[in-house]
Amino acid sequence: MTEPLTVTGLETAAREATGLDDFGPDTGWREGFERLVAAVEAMEPNDQLGHLATQNIVGQLSTRLRFVEDDKQHPEIAKQDIGDPLIVIGLPRTGTTICYDLLCLDPEARAPREWEWYIPWPPPEEASFDSDPRIAQVTTMYDNWLEHAPQLLDIQRFDCTQPGECNHGMQYHFASTNFPAELGVPDYAEWLRGSEASGQYISHKRMLQNFQWKGPKGRWTLKSPQHLFDLPALLEAYPGAMLVWTHRDPALTFSSLSSMIAGFLAAFGGDKDKTAIGRDVVETWMAGMNRALAARADPAIEGRIIDLAHKDVVADPKGAVQRIYDKFGLDFSDEHKTRIDRFLIENPAAKRLGKHKHSPEQYGIDIDEVRSRMSDYYERFGHLLGRPDIGVNP
Repeated sequence: MTEPLTVTGLETAAREATGLDDFGPDTGWREGFERLVAAVEAMEPNDQLGHLATQNIVGQLSTRLRFVEDDKQHPEIAKQDIGDPLIVIGLPRTGTTICYDLLCLDPEARAPREWEWYIPWPPPEEASFDSDPRIAQVTTMYDNWLEHAPQLLDIQRFDCTQPGECNHGMQYHFASTNFPAELGVPDYAEWLRGSEASGQYISHKRMLQNFQWKGPKGRWTLKSPQHLFDLPALLEAYPGAMLVWTHRDPALTFSSLSSMIAGFLAAFGGDKDKTAIGRDVVETWMAGMNRALAARADPAIEGRIIDLAHKDVVADPKGAVQRIYDKFGLDFSDEHKTRIDRFLIENPAAKRLGKHKHSPEQYGIDIDEVRSRMSDYYERFGHLLGRPDIGVNP
């Protein structure tokens, strides 16, 4: 590590890297930042993990400094209207990606690309959007991950030009499920699942404004299971947001997510204790689901959500999109339908089907315990869950 893994040391490194000093008036990110640093320190990380944590955190702090400077030089950025985004919010591994990909095929849609979320500054420009040098940078990062954990290719795509998830961007507010998935940090994970990150959607909206300022325009189409943790704040930031909640049996999808996280931890040099990974997945995502279910007691939130079964999205993709568009009064164009037909023929996910092997037992996940503790969810949405085969879930 070239910089001390302390709050002061990391802030100093970011200031030196950018030549900037002002983190701005928003301080909501600081608690997550301090919790993350303390959690990494408590782990006594090895050199690989410590270097990665330091590099990432300094980069995220540097981005915050640059955004504040941009606000001073270009106040028009933060005055932009984001509109009413269409957002996929289902639990991980419940078909959120296929649903998201289908929605992003709409010619009217604008989705942040993975490379934008990972390296959001400087603001992307429409003229160079498909040739931005950050594409090569993030591709190199992906190649390094896959060199250490090639099994990840059987779990998800690694193409940074594709639509990316909001939880990548939430790292810049230091309130992201990415940190436990990549670094372990159990103390931070416990804080995240029990807290509401103040001002998180201020940062989220500011990033979307950054992306659309000089970049491509369109109706924002977004995705992240992490939105389940704070639907009230999400809808406070975007009152007209249209939310798509995909459903699949959590007791079975938790092992799929655990397997994916085990792969990322292997890539980053973190803890590989499968039982610990499984326990963290269960506790984290049951907390997120319970908070989202409680939020739906508010009619204003309930009215912004459409529920879809994963099995229905897979069996009838265009029918699923039609249901979403009917719910929210959107036009399902012929061009969109044509793009979906082409996508279903060329979709690389079909080549991975059946390769991702996992089971709840591998990760110490007790199916009966999960179903008992989430009985309210199963009672309400059991008709949407289907019966996927353990060990072959994509």
